[in-house]
Amino acid sequence: MKLFSKIAFICNLSFLVFIILGYIEFNNKKNKVSDNIIPLPFVTGTLVVLGQFAIFINLIFCFTALMLLLSKKMKQIPQWLVIVNFIFLLLQVYYFFIY
Repeated sequence: MKLFSKIAFICNLSFLVFIILGYIEFNNKKNKVSDNIIPLPFVTGTLVVLGQFAIFINLIFCFTALMLLLSKKMKQIPQWLVIVNFIFLLLQVYYFFIY
């Protein structure tokens, strides 16, 4: 479960990068600015896919963490990691379904 919580955290970080990349791309198209940065389509594509897939991984993690919490076997996962992943889940639900 420790490994799964770390994978969920990495996916959540890529979700933040996904949002930032979308914001940058939207502003570049809006302002018609051409950047001189070398494009990295593989890295960008990987981060976008992980960012979009993060809500599913995070939902499974939070559900599993809730089950472990109810069965009182949650001692192996750091509490800060569970809280941060839950906050990311709320942000992802807001971003994908409300915003």
